[in-house]
Amino acid sequence: MTHSRNRGRLLVVGTPIGNLDDLSPRGRRALAEADALFCEDTRVTAKLAARFGLRAPRVACPAPREASGVRELLERLGRGETVALVSDAGMPTLSDPGARLVEAAREAGHDVAVVPGPSAPAAALALSGLSAVPHTFLGFLPARDGERRRFLEGLRERPETLVWFEAPHRLTASLDAAAAVLGPRRACVARELTKVHEEALRGTLPELASLFRERGTVRGEITVVVEGATAPTKTSEAEDPGSLDALIRAGLEAGETVKALSRRLAPGSGRSARAIYARALALRDGSDGTRRAP
Repeated sequence: MTHSRNRGRLLVVGTPIGNLDDLSPRGRRALAEADALFCEDTRVTAKLAARFGLRAPRVACPAPREASGVRELLERLGRGETVALVSDAGMPTLSDPGARLVEAAREAGHDVAVVPGPSAPAAALALSGLSAVPHTFLGFLPARDGERRRFLEGLRERPETLVWFEAPHRLTASLDAAAAVLGPRRACVARELTKVHEEALRGTLPELASLFRERGTVRGEITVVVEGATAPTKTSEAEDPGSLDALIRAGLEAGETVKALSRRLAPGSGRSARAIYARALALRDGSDGTRRAP
């Protein structure tokens, strides 16, 4: 198929995030009529092609090779072809490759259109029960603990709901860091959305961190949703002992030892492990003036 007036066209097409039946009729038609499919991974798109009988050639264009794919894209568009851009799941450019291709096509004067489709951030927000307006999508958090905590500290006072993707092997560390920096906020961990083993677990950040620590190995695609800051906000855990107490109580209720709890909370709390250890003992034994339920 060729576009009229020998002018190429780039279609940015959202694809299913799990259940292939979620591909819209318009999306299916766009992929079927395209002259080529530019894919994040041709092997993943091959499953979609097999399901819907897509015959267009697939061109691999993963993030490391996105810049090199610009030349072929412009050559195809220059011949008047229609090219469909897809990622492995969801909308291209949202923590997936594609932005350079879209920019290059626009700068070259070609038509660019979007065919909306499933989106994990939107699905997770809908399941979370937390406010979706306003929200900020963060992509993936930094992989290293120190960088991750500093990144989260920059978001501590933001009032909007926070949404991010997380790798399974980093989920517990990510939730621990968020609990230490953001406090015991309500959150939701959505996993394997639209798939057979879909689940959306809700609780405070410390509760969810404890839950996934007990689970051990976690698999699948994960989206985390965390409520925003509420006024008045504090600039550090040291100024908000109530928040720190909530973190300590959550850890104690989850069966965490006082020693392990003090070591985990110290880095992001502004207090020494020794001070947290003493406070945890006081809360555990009721010597702070409160009495734990029997």
